[in-house]
Amino acid sequence: MKPAHAISLALVAVLLVAAGGDGKRSFGAKLSGILETPASISSTGSGRLKIKVNGAQSSAEYELSYRDLEGSAVLFAHIHLGQPRTGGGVMVFLCSNQGAPVPTPACPGPAGGTVSGTLTAADLIGPSNQGVASGEFEEFVKALRNQGAYVNVHTDLYPPGEIRGNIK
Repeated sequence: MKPAHAISLALVAVLLVAAGGDGKRSFGAKLSGILETPASISSTGSGRLKIKVNGAQSSAEYELSYRDLEGSAVLFAHIHLGQPRTGGGVMVFLCSNQGAPVPTPACPGPAGGTVSGTLTAADLIGPSNQGVASGEFEEFVKALRNQGAYVNVHTDLYPPGEIRGNIK
């Protein structure tokens, strides 16, 4: 290998490590009742989440869309820390009609709609009992990159969650 090629490869490796591991910045999820935990739900509802982390890893743009929910009101939607088929604590609210610990957009509805926004460290609420302190945005990004997070839309008919999707 020519020295110039070796230097170029080394520079790329350093930049990837500096960018936070594998460098992935875009994530998404498809939501359905079948993915709910601990028991799947046969819901007509479905949804999609798109997340894009900015290059500096200090914010993330998101868009959550859902439709055909069986509940008559959406309570809230948030991202949890947890692997597929496990439950976990809330990391960040995407929308809420029940109040939230941080400023949060209202959830559209009643059976469907789209909400979008920007997440920053100020929006991250934990879960501290799972090792994520409030405001630790880098832990949020780490969970996304390691497929250790899921999105859940909670309705009045299914308060524990009507549709869920593993973020990949």
